[in-house]
Amino acid sequence: MSPLIMPMNKNIILTSIAALLLCLSCNKFEGDQTVPAFISIDKIEVANDPHNSISNYSGCFTSNIDAVQITLRNSEENHQLGVFTLPCRVPVLRQGEYTISLTPVIKLNGIAATRSSYPFYRNINIKNQTLTPDRCLELGSQTTYYDSTGFLYKVWEEYFEPEIPTLSLPDTVVQRVTSPDTVRSDRGCGAVYLKTDQSAATFISNEEFTVTDNGALFLELDYWTNVPLSVGLCSRTSLNSKYETFYAITLYPNFDKGWNKIYIQLGKLWSQYSYYKQFHIAFQAVNSNGIEGKVYIDNIKLTAYKDRDKK
Repeated sequence: MSPLIMPMNKNIILTSIAALLLCLSCNKFEGDQTVPAFISIDKIEVANDPHNSISNYSGCFTSNIDAVQITLRNSEENHQLGVFTLPCRVPVLRQGEYTISLTPVIKLNGIAATRSSYPFYRNINIKNQTLTPDRCLELGSQTTYYDSTGFLYKVWEEYFEPEIPTLSLPDTVVQRVTSPDTVRSDRGCGAVYLKTDQSAATFISNEEFTVTDNGALFLELDYWTNVPLSVGLCSRTSLNSKYETFYAITLYPNFDKGWNKIYIQLGKLWSQYSYYKQFHIAFQAVNSNGIEGKVYIDNIKLTAYKDRDKK
């Protein structure tokens, strides 16, 4: 007769689990230091570099940096703490003097699961910072864009400011509005209005842009809309092929939440055109519910690398 397998007592299971958790928690504090120091970061904003100004418009520096990668450096080690959503208060089992490096992290295409560093923001290196057990080091930080004459290539900018006489988007579809209750920053923004019987409004950039380095291609955009808004490219795969429009992302309505900043990664979509070096940026607002559609856009910035092969 086979031996009977007796059911394990619940208390034994719970005790075993508690012991395991205790062992795991003890591993965090291996070594001499048992009381952590803390690093606190409220937010990271983008500022204009006074030594290398890239714009006179405050709209150029809107951002949505919602996380940070923290690295500690000194003569003995280069220790990466990890990536933390902002604001954060991070325990650190280190003490002494360090350079604290902060890497701004964004949500690619607005998706939390695809957080990444943004290639056109500089790391922030804060030198001579002393970590002390049971003390909190509060860091307020600003990053800047890379030098526009060396690394960053601003392919296209549109801030919808009144002193700029012509829009880079078709004025038959996109209007410039200046109401303070509507504008995201500075004195103007773009507006697209759809009537209740209008199913969609499609508009592309007037200019055909040329980019020769396919290392990275992003569209920065502030938007506020009550209908879905798709963003993509209008291009072709060769000189003799026809133009086609495809969309990289559809932005959901956010009218009840207010303006939002997004970093749209266009490189994957661009690859479908075999990285043909000339293209337009395309938008399409879809009004499937038959409402009075309102789409506001501002601070459009198309960014890419400089042609690094020629350096």
